Amino acid sequence: MKYFLKLLVAISVFVSGSVLAETKVGVLDIELLDLTLKVSDPQMNADIEARDQQNVALTESLLREGFDAHEQYTLVEIDSAAQARADKSVGFLFDRPDSAAELGREFGADYVVVGRYHKPTYLFSYIMLRIVDVHSGRMVEELKTEVKGRPQETIPRNIRNVMIEIDALLAKHEATRPDPVE
Repeated sequence: MKYFLKLLVAISVFVSGSVLAETKVGVLDIELLDLTLKVSDPQMNADIEARDQQNVALTESLLREGFDAHEQYTLVEIDSAAQARADKSVGFLFDRPDSAAELGREFGADYVVVGRYHKPTYLFSYIMLRIVDVHSGRMVEELKTEVKGRPQETIPRNIRNVMIEIDALLAKHEATRPDPVE
């Protein structure tokens, strides 16, 4: 059943590829939200922080590559300095789709992906992605995926699966969105 659903999604994405041909997507820098308690060893804390930053960088890279690899999308580069100016505090753009949309509009995007690498424990983490419609200023959907085990193996697999969901989601959203008033 699971494979049947994936096949159905893949077919719908193929059929709707022409709908998304002009879709411009910006991926904002992923934010790390680490809720774990710090250990008493400073070197171990530094090693953990370095691994977390690698996981965040891998997530960002795979997301951008995922959009860039699909011909139905144009990946919009959003300047990190502009993002830093727009991000008033931790979680600001993640929690305020209207502000994320404003930033995306500034760079000509149709959608903005705002992400968080949420680490509640040392045993697992979550990749949380919010898809924001730049034209309406509203969140289209929030997608979550769990990172357990080896992040170097889990993150790529999860991002591939999330990209399938995003393709179907954006195809559906584009097909039902009213034309912008000029």
